[in-house]
Amino acid sequence: MNQSGVTGVPGATGPSRTQWLVITAVVVCLALVAGGLLYLLPVLELLGNHDAAPGRGVPAPAHAPPPLDSKQRINILLLGSDNDQKFPQDALLSQTMIVVSVDPAHHQVTLLSLPRDLWVEIPGHGQAKIDLAYARGGAPLARATVEKAFKIPIHYYAWVGLKGLVRVVDRVGGIDVDVLHPVLDDNYPNDFNDSGYGTERVYLAAGPQHLDGRHALQYVRSRHGDLLSDFGRSIRQQQVLLALQQRAEGMDLVTALPSFARDLNGHVKTDLDLVRVTQLGLFMRGLGKGDVRQAFITPYVRDATSPDGQQILLADWPAVNRYLRQLFGDDLLP
Repeated sequence: MNQSGVTGVPGATGPSRTQWLVITAVVVCLALVAGGLLYLLPVLELLGNHDAAPGRGVPAPAHAPPPLDSKQRINILLLGSDNDQKFPQDALLSQTMIVVSVDPAHHQVTLLSLPRDLWVEIPGHGQAKIDLAYARGGAPLARATVEKAFKIPIHYYAWVGLKGLVRVVDRVGGIDVDVLHPVLDDNYPNDFNDSGYGTERVYLAAGPQHLDGRHALQYVRSRHGDLLSDFGRSIRQQQVLLALQQRAEGMDLVTALPSFARDLNGHVKTDLDLVRVTQLGLFMRGLGKGDVRQAFITPYVRDATSPDGQQILLADWPAVNRYLRQLFGDDLLP
């Protein structure tokens, strides 16, 4: 009578000790990779959030981005938005335009502020204020406009919304700035009400101040009551960037990145990848105060009125070009 059951294979044995070690090692490696991907998922999602490819008539970036371990200069166009709620998400004006130029050969970073009211040629759109480039064609058109007007090759860009700045400042525990003179603005736009419209009164006293995210945003964004007008705002914007860099020096970059990514998701667009973000973070942490150069073209512009009645800034382009040659040497476009 036949008996049913499991029949073993003659001569077969279980995995040897060496095989078990190999299997265990593979499982551990897979677990580490999976854990690493889950850990970095917020960062990868953030870095995957960027504007579409250039539209018709918009030139591609001038050069392929160089690796950060080379001696080539790397230029990043930093864009700050207008009110995130007041306008359609694909038509935001760029309140802030700063070229962050990283020079690995000389271990130096240059921050060059570009006035938002500067009258320039926007490819495919004629003469207009430079802040209109992002509203008309996103980062690709903003990049192309800067390259055309200033001959600065832009390798990467990063766009930060209003709430993104607030969250970054709060994540680092606030920033310390020396307010050069009182900031009094009775018509500051109320950025955080439901409609995005309305105004509120903003006052920041002169002297050393510790600012949380909301007050840091008010400090960089206020346009009224500054003795130096938009030039003063450019100075304040760079002050906040430097304060953020100093605040982040003591942070563990590897463990902090996912938290920053979760805070910023939906409020940042960039074409930087994870490797370059990490390299840039490490490079910035190694900078001393004398390694960061602040630059402004404001001394070479004047107030004017556009043909359609807008208050604009006109540049003395020969003077601007000479100044840019001092800053960038032979790294400008022909």
